Amino acid sequence: MARRRTTVSFTTPVVVLVASYMAVSSGTWAAPVIGMPGCETRCGNMSVPYPFGLGADSRCYMPGFNLTCDHGRLLLGNLRVIESIDPNFYMLTVVHTGDVRTDGAGRGIFGEGGVLGDDGPYALSSAGNQLVLVGCNVRATLRSGNVTMSSCSSLCTNGFDGHTEMLSRLDTSMLCSGIGCCQARVVVDREELVPVTSYDVQLEYFGSNRSRDGKRWPPRVFVARDEWFSPWSVSQQLSSDLQAAASMEVPVFLSWEVIVRGAYDHGDDAGSLPAWECPRDAARMVCKSNHTGCTKRERGGYTCYCKTGYEGNPYITNGCQDIDECENSKENGCFGKCTNTDGSFQCECPHETRGNAYSPGGCFSVLTREQHFHYLIWGEKYIDIDVHG
Repeated sequence: MARRRTTVSFTTPVVVLVASYMAVSSGTWAAPVIGMPGCETRCGNMSVPYPFGLGADSRCYMPGFNLTCDHGRLLLGNLRVIESIDPNFYMLTVVHTGDVRTDGAGRGIFGEGGVLGDDGPYALSSAGNQLVLVGCNVRATLRSGNVTMSSCSSLCTNGFDGHTEMLSRLDTSMLCSGIGCCQARVVVDREELVPVTSYDVQLEYFGSNRSRDGKRWPPRVFVARDEWFSPWSVSQQLSSDLQAAASMEVPVFLSWEVIVRGAYDHGDDAGSLPAWECPRDAARMVCKSNHTGCTKRERGGYTCYCKTGYEGNPYITNGCQDIDECENSKENGCFGKCTNTDGSFQCECPHETRGNAYSPGGCFSVLTREQHFHYLIWGEKYIDIDVHG
């Protein structure tokens, strides 16, 4: 077989990995406005964003959202606000004092004399709360109107006092077993929901000797945030001092919503809106900023939020401002050239590079050069390659 020398000439791109990162941001940072003009928006180290407000000037807050600043303590009626208020989030963390007091018939009211009125903006949150009962041979039930929200039973065996049994079992678990204490989630059934925010507690005794059970381990009922009841804090305090329940600080989640009376949608889509979507006139009345969304809440009120790409306070004019994602471009998934845009950003590989700017190290510098590959072919096998740069 004759041997033939073949020369092939072509241009091949050589790709070299380079670490490239460039962040381009636009605009200047300004302190966000969270309240109405001329209104106080701080209490100690806590900020107070509208629709919440402080003082006697009613323009500083929406109806029902007036808070009190008492020597750096932020108060909602007789409840203390213990975590920052986010105007884009419909939940509030507060502390109330003591257990739910019940009468001789076992009846009590959670939030009695406080801010949980039927026509107010606050309600017991359907997420993150639980009913806690300590006692012997007793059941506690929490209701809103005729709707049962939670219920559990606590038993004690003969010959043992309830708090000793409870502590022995809590040594190995954070949860009550139903012996000496019980816990149950607070649940809201939306199909049975009623616009009632006063909460009734009912105790029912089923032991053979109620008087003896009450002396062994007097019943105490709490409505509290999940994980509040733990073996080395609350349970120890209760077991060492049966009167401690009256002065305990108990955290709880409240939900809030802006109540707007007579808000109806008169547009072409009237009556066809999803259950969670706000009528347009309600959204205009409540959500004052551009770039906002509106959600219809459980009791018929409304809450607002800044849309994706914006942050701030949706309840005030121009309260939702563009987020400059390029200030933290890597955290936002851009590892190339970042350009901020209104409500979003653009990410691309820098000039003279190519690749995937959304991947770490994904942008490559592209260099080209003429390469001549000379190779000998013997039959169908390569037997030599000569490269000239």
